[in-house]
Amino acid sequence: MSPQPAIRGFVCRMILEGARALPADKQRRVLPRVPEQTLSLIETTPRMGWVPIEESMKLTEPLHSALGTPGFRQFLSEQADRMASYPLLQNLFDGAARLLGLTPQALLKWSTYAWEQAFRDCGRLVYQPRHEQTENNRVEMRLEDVPPVLLLEGTFAQALAGAFEMFLHRCNRKGRVELHALGPRATRFVYDVSWE
Repeated sequence: MSPQPAIRGFVCRMILEGARALPADKQRRVLPRVPEQTLSLIETTPRMGWVPIEESMKLTEPLHSALGTPGFRQFLSEQADRMASYPLLQNLFDGAARLLGLTPQALLKWSTYAWEQAFRDCGRLVYQPRHEQTENNRVEMRLEDVPPVLLLEGTFAQALAGAFEMFLHRCNRKGRVELHALGPRATRFVYDVSWE
């Protein structure tokens, strides 16, 4: 049986709750485009259960379309902050902060472990420090072995960028998350994350 990319039920549910909390005009541009069976699946999947990524994308793609890329990244950054407070991830987050400190480097490194808890068969998240600057305020994050379904539309790549932006906000750092251009034969996403 081939792997089926999937996302935890609690992640999808938090995104759906966030969509339902949008201003009414934006809700009208998003929710009617999500099939009823997808909404039902997200609502009924146990929090630690798995939702096929194709179903999750039936929610995130209309969000991306309605909010535009900057708005979508901000929305996903806010949802990622909520997700980091979910008990399973909060324990990992607190442990990382105690062990490594509350720094962008520590949180980005921690994200590789959180990734494995929230996503299945969606690629491998890699943390790579960049040492060409003496301040060590830059890392490269890569999602490798990305399944073809996640390469469509750019929605998933932008959602992950929003999650990385959340880490900078949690550390009260101003910075940038730059997604490198995806080529036509891309099998990975590469992000340059830098901060002051």
